Amino acid sequence: MDMSQIHYHNQPELREPVVVVAFGGWNDAADSATTAIKFLIDQWSPEKIAEIDAEDFFVFTETRPTVKYVDGAQRSITWPTNQFFAHTDLELNRDVILFLGTEPQLKWKTFCTAFLDVCKKFHASEVVFLGALLADVPHSLTVPITGASADNEVMERLHEMDVQNSRYEGPTGMIGVLHDASHHARISSATLWAAAPHYLAATPNVKVTAALLTYLNQFLSFGLDLHEIQSDAVRFEEQVTALVAKDPEAREYVRRLEEQIANGVDPDDNEDEEDLVISPDRAPSSGPLPSADSLIRDVEELLREQRGNGQSQQSDDEEESE
Repeated sequence: MDMSQIHYHNQPELREPVVVVAFGGWNDAADSATTAIKFLIDQWSPEKIAEIDAEDFFVFTETRPTVKYVDGAQRSITWPTNQFFAHTDLELNRDVILFLGTEPQLKWKTFCTAFLDVCKKFHASEVVFLGALLADVPHSLTVPITGASADNEVMERLHEMDVQNSRYEGPTGMIGVLHDASHHARISSATLWAAAPHYLAATPNVKVTAALLTYLNQFLSFGLDLHEIQSDAVRFEEQVTALVAKDPEAREYVRRLEEQIANGVDPDDNEDEEDLVISPDRAPSSGPLPSADSLIRDVEELLREQRGNGQSQQSDDEEESE
């Protein structure tokens, strides 16, 4: 292994850390998994401990670096990153490493070796991969979550949370490859996959992110206060429902999806539940949404407004109405 591919920063002594992982790209429908990691980074302000150099693993004409102005004058280049952050909390029974990355295009086996070298250096006890995929699920119902692990004890923990086995077969992404590599390296690992409505693929989906965080919080006993993001998820669903209600075609399409789930899924039948969560590259099967583009534009504009003063104004209005 070429050690120059890994850059170490601070190297704290960590207590059998669990590594929580998300990659932007194919494994990250509606930015849901990477947004979950960013939420944890915002909550914990962890220190950067390592990163995998981008040079050998990316085709920069496909994943381009970005340029921005600093202080209105000097331009700064930002390259795609794969970074590890450490969080230490004595109230937790072990420390946490957060990994936030971009799925590489090249040398996946070499990348896996680099990733696992960092895990081994800090004596990682477990790796949990977060992913999100597009599916024929309506925004109005509970976000479907599936999981996988080669460790029977880990699968039992997932089953206790009502997470169903993922039995997907087909093309895979970096999460699938690293999950397998972790197993062969004898590091316990698990995946949590959330299904995102395909007709909202172009927007950051806070409801899917909140679902991933809720399951992760329970699975790893983090003790996080998720009330704020869960409230954001409820508001997001209400706003999308309001937009859908204004469009008869969209309203009918969502109603069909709801009926499909209600009529086609037996909660006691794993075979049927597996049909809920599909592969990241499978085409939706419920027919086209005639007004999908306009619906997505409306939601994106709504979210842009909220990122400005819209969200605070809405909060003020809600307080006045109470």
